Amino acid sequence: MDVKEEMMEILEKLSTKLRGLLQASALDLGAFFVIILFVAMLLFMIVLSCIHCFGCVKPKHQASRVQPLQPL
Repeated sequence: MDVKEEMMEILEKLSTKLRGLLQASALDLGAFFVIILFVAMLLFMIVLSCIHCFGCVKPKHQASRVQPLQPL
């Protein structure tokens, strides 16, 4: 089996499960939407962290310029 056949098989299984979701109970629908929401939030947080980390061009930490104390 090559990769294309495996992907087609996985997509076929997914489509049959999604078709069966139309006749599912309210509990199954709720669980499905909670899982979808979790995956969507995870992807959203990953995108936000990448934008935050790679969006900044200025250095995050700059060395402070400290001068020695002058005697009074």
